[in-house]
Amino acid sequence: MLYRFNLLSDGSPLPDEEGIELPNLETACFRAMRIAREIIGEEAKIGMIPLGWSIEIADDAGTVVATTIFADVVTIY
Repeated sequence: MLYRFNLLSDGSPLPDEEGIELPNLETACFRAMRIAREIIGEEAKIGMIPLGWSIEIADDAGTVVATTIFADVVTIY
């Protein structure tokens, strides 16, 4: 199934125009978690940790089937 990973940052949605074929929603959720951690790592290099951002996972029809919130994929201690 085709999944799209739409980034929701400071009120500015960035739609995933291409998407990627994945076997199931569980795999898509794992991928969204990895994408979020990569973005957090890149943003941290410039002094930002965007914990309020999220990724909406949408199916091929454009229906949002899950949401990954950046604050939920890292532990700050």
